[in-house]
Amino acid sequence: MQGETVIKSVAKKPKIFTTMFLVSAVITAFFSIFSLISPSTLAKVMTFIQSLFATQYGWTAMLIPVLCMGFLVALGVSKYGKIVIGGKDAKPDYSVFSWLAMLFTSSIGIGIIYFGVNEPLYAYYLAPNSTEAPNKMEAAREAMGTALYHWGVSVWAIFSVVGLVMAYFVTRHNIRYLPGDVIEKSFGRRKWVPVTKHSMNVLAIVCSALTIAATMGLGSVQISTGITKVMGTGLSFEGILPYLVLVILLIVCFFAATTKKVGQGMQKLGDWNVYLAIAILIFAMLFGPTRYILNQVVQLMGTYIDQLIPRNFDMFLFSNDPTYTTTWDVANNMWWISWTPFMGVFIASISKGRSIRQFAFATMTIPVIFMLFWHATFGGIALLDAVLGTGKIANHAMESPEMTFFAILETMPWSSLTSIATIVLLIMFISTTVTSAALSLARMTDADGKEAAPVRSAVWVLLITVIALTGIFATTLGGNDALNAVKSLATTLSYPYLFFFILMITAFIKQLRKDKPQV
Repeated sequence: MQGETVIKSVAKKPKIFTTMFLVSAVITAFFSIFSLISPSTLAKVMTFIQSLFATQYGWTAMLIPVLCMGFLVALGVSKYGKIVIGGKDAKPDYSVFSWLAMLFTSSIGIGIIYFGVNEPLYAYYLAPNSTEAPNKMEAAREAMGTALYHWGVSVWAIFSVVGLVMAYFVTRHNIRYLPGDVIEKSFGRRKWVPVTKHSMNVLAIVCSALTIAATMGLGSVQISTGITKVMGTGLSFEGILPYLVLVILLIVCFFAATTKKVGQGMQKLGDWNVYLAIAILIFAMLFGPTRYILNQVVQLMGTYIDQLIPRNFDMFLFSNDPTYTTTWDVANNMWWISWTPFMGVFIASISKGRSIRQFAFATMTIPVIFMLFWHATFGGIALLDAVLGTGKIANHAMESPEMTFFAILETMPWSSLTSIATIVLLIMFISTTVTSAALSLARMTDADGKEAAPVRSAVWVLLITVIALTGIFATTLGGNDALNAVKSLATTLSYPYLFFFILMITAFIKQLRKDKPQV
């Protein structure tokens, strides 16, 4: 009897290196080595494929956010809005604040410091709505609207839909944490299902790993820039030492964080991320040009509401730069779609007890309100300097964008202190993002698709970090932008995943009608 117990316990021991893990890791490693050896070649190939897709199917990528927003609103106001993930008696594991904080910090949190200040400037100098505006005032208004459009409701609608679909199928039908299994469950044993399922699962894993590696690498460059600024490190150390010290620190941090299950650790990290971000935001609003910022909040709100729907249908067909949509708006939407595989798994794992109505409305409003104030404050200050100031901040955005946020802090009191706080925030954001991604990848490559084994999670952290590290060194020492090559690759891989994404939504609608849940 005791022997049988031992045998059963051994049999239940999770397999670390599953077939799904090995296949996905090998493909990911191949692309990462390619980006290290010849990043320029990879970037050119990916740019060509992106251009080809965007020219033919860019209209699809532009419609996806609108469809997601409409779909969520329709579900939220319908009888299905009462459906609770995990069953009508399921209780949430986290408060609404902690739930949204983890969603925010695991996804777009790291980007608000890098792009939150740079995008209004890019839009002001490059976007057709701005460059073709009749005057500077109109150009600045359009630029702020464009920046928030790229980080607003449409992004959260995409994340919310895929998280809702995964959460519903995992809790209601006990499928694995794999997007391809959604297709299998809903469409059954049709001939095309097995190939679609396995292709979708492998593509989702590879796409997620490369997306997070590029994000981690770009974030690490920005952190090292901040460390160099605060500590006054000499130029001889700027190229190598900050990166090496920082990455070693991050590897240790991520390795430790990833060996824990999603729980109080992730909850506290997410909460403190948001607390610190709010503190930096309030400081800037109080010690920056306060009246201008408040005016910018009101104006940006009106601009965004005015553009929310029409902007998703604007293809700039007769603009002086007709390629803008394909190189900016389409690429931006596809970049966020490349995040959906791991975001869907992570959202599903922390959303028990949440109703479809909460998915529909909480995720599309509360984070966007924060983004409104963040863009109005930091993006607004950068744009003010470009239009009526010295233009120094704008020069950073064009020449050294990782420095732009710190340049804004230098215009306020106690810049060294706030720069340190920003560095801490960046580290926390990256920690949360990589940890949530590693946990999601560990679940997706589990034999049963359920458990995030600590060792497997740690291996994914290590693999992601190595890809980011090689990208940093290839970029810094070789003069080639390997990190952007990895980002371009992740975005390109999201193109076929776009059609899987649409198939997932179709499967969800089909299954929801078939289940006829009591609501």
